[in-house]
Amino acid sequence: MKLYRARAWRDGPVHFDPLDSAASIAGPKGWRFNDLSTEILYAAQVEALATLEVAVRPGWETIQLVLVATIDIPDGSLALPEELDIALPSNWNARPVADDSRQIARLFLNAIARMPAGSDRPAGLRVPSVLSSTDFNVLLDPARKADFKAAITNRIPFNTLRTTGS
Repeated sequence: MKLYRARAWRDGPVHFDPLDSAASIAGPKGWRFNDLSTEILYAAQVEALATLEVAVRPGWETIQLVLVATIDIPDGSLALPEELDIALPSNWNARPVADDSRQIARLFLNAIARMPAGSDRPAGLRVPSVLSSTDFNVLLDPARKADFKAAITNRIPFNTLRTTGS
């Protein structure tokens, strides 16, 4: 199964490790589905959503380039929240992010840790997107990144979104 991850490039050397999840715990509070004590790897099921997730963050005006990577994960390795007895809070899509939605990644990692040894543990959890009612993000277990193959597959110049013509 192919997933997508994007990163904004602003200046300096262009570097992007699509399997580096360290940014997910780089404050101030974590991201939508994780807190600062729960490292998780965010991806999207479609390239456009991965790009959009980067473009809507504060500071988008300074983006020079968006790097897009594909991440190949084993087929059938995604779970839905209800399959792991995880209920999204009713305010999962609140802006700004509500603290209780930041527990979802921890609930996912705890659920797969409780699974019996030798069982087919999911590599990722499919979660809804705040930006698109038809597309989904995926929270990937960073401990499984040896099972994933990743490569940068697209470089999108971003200057056309910052300039306007008359």
